[in-house]
Amino acid sequence: MTKLTESQLTNLLKFKDVNVISRFMDMYDVPEAEVKDILSETLKFLYISQIPGIFIPDDLLIIDEMWHNLILFTPLYHKFSTEYMNTPYFHHLPATKTEKDQKKQELKNSHDLSREKYLEKLEFLLSTTYDYLGEETVEKWFEVYPKKYSKENIKKLKK
Repeated sequence: MTKLTESQLTNLLKFKDVNVISRFMDMYDVPEAEVKDILSETLKFLYISQIPGIFIPDDLLIIDEMWHNLILFTPLYHKFSTEYMNTPYFHHLPATKTEKDQKKQELKNSHDLSREKYLEKLEFLLSTTYDYLGEETVEKWFEVYPKKYSKENIKKLKK
């Protein structure tokens, strides 16, 4: 497993950008303090997403939205990737058509096996989150966010 350093997390959490925050507030009816918190949680997610196998489940859609928002500031994101993620560009790759088709086929062939595979991936995400970011982050991401930032609630927050 990829080993992450505490100093990288500390450094990542120092990242702030008024334009990223402002644009998110232009898109969503969310107070500034909350937007800053979502950005911090996104940075924490980016930190652990350096580990192969980490993915964004629907419960973390608000983090995915913030990541997309950050990426849109392309020159800033390139600089961010270099300075904070030690790579020229920290990629955000959606599932490919082939991967989505494969998942549909797996669901069709064996719903139970497909669910079991998903739960294994989710367990890995939860345990990695807990190991690197602690219980408070696990609770926020997997108890608070699924309710507060469900797909339906995010739609309501869109301006």
